[in-house]
Amino acid sequence: MSVGVILQNLMECWSRIPSPRLYCPQRQGYAESPHSANISIRTRVGYMTCIKRFGRYLGTVTLQKLRPEHIQSAYKVMLDSGLSARTVLHSHRVLSQALKDAVKWGLIIYNPADAVTPPRPERKEAVAWDSATIRRFMDAAAGSRYRDAFRLAALTGMRRSELAGLKWPDIDLKSARLRVVRTRQRVAGHGIVEGQPKTHRSRRSVALSPSAVSVLSSVKTRQIEMRLKAGPAWKQTDYVFTMDNGVPIDPDKLSHEFRHIVNEAELPRGTFHGLRHSFATALLSANVHPAVVQSALGHSSITLTIDTYSHVMPGLEEAAARSIDDVLGDAVAGNP
Repeated sequence: MSVGVILQNLMECWSRIPSPRLYCPQRQGYAESPHSANISIRTRVGYMTCIKRFGRYLGTVTLQKLRPEHIQSAYKVMLDSGLSARTVLHSHRVLSQALKDAVKWGLIIYNPADAVTPPRPERKEAVAWDSATIRRFMDAAAGSRYRDAFRLAALTGMRRSELAGLKWPDIDLKSARLRVVRTRQRVAGHGIVEGQPKTHRSRRSVALSPSAVSVLSSVKTRQIEMRLKAGPAWKQTDYVFTMDNGVPIDPDKLSHEFRHIVNEAELPRGTFHGLRHSFATALLSANVHPAVVQSALGHSSITLTIDTYSHVMPGLEEAAARSIDDVLGDAVAGNP
């Protein structure tokens, strides 16, 4: 069986059933892949794209004759064709898992992807705005229908998909907290899809500042006014950020509007996701512990938080050095 065929079987299964399975000829049936449970449509589409890619580059090689040099050569061709190192690395992870399953099911005796060195993407420094630039942006966005989504993004660090999936039952304004339990994002070939955050840490409770509570209270009041104005045309969806008829906003429109405002106001380069970076950078610069920032952002690990915002950390280390002098400096200096 060729690599292209086995990956094509996997792709076809992922495209038609909730739990992807791989056709195993020795068993004359489908074998469940242990990593396939609860896979989101967006993730599944991404996996299918990777599988198609390998079908092109490795499709003529039989599974039993697949060697590390075949895979390494495919990666070189991918990079030479213009794919980013991050995309090739993601493709490597998908292929490696598929071959791991093939070993488990007795189709091959070892995983050749284990002996391959995938490219390492360069970590780009997160672009964050300072408070003055954020104020300029918010002033420019005052007339936008998405202004409150922009404000909440800056005040909570929530992702675009999380804001688009936020519903009123997820919010307790009295206790100043909200729960991130849902996402809405556009997936190629599927339109806008509602799903769950990818990891258990992404499904989180977020403490709201007084400013964030004020923003949400204003949204609630404005939505009541929109509902009364729309009358029978109103769609009761419970989403926080909606159009005038209650239909939830298109998450892509947030990014499009953000770019438009940035260009019109001639602001420094930035993205909607940059509001999340600005939130995290502001907290770290205020000496908030990275573990607290990790929890607020829903990062899978504190390592990810520290790696992403390592450019902020040197200043924090200097502040820590000064703090230890304030606490213990005199005690130590008094004992030469």
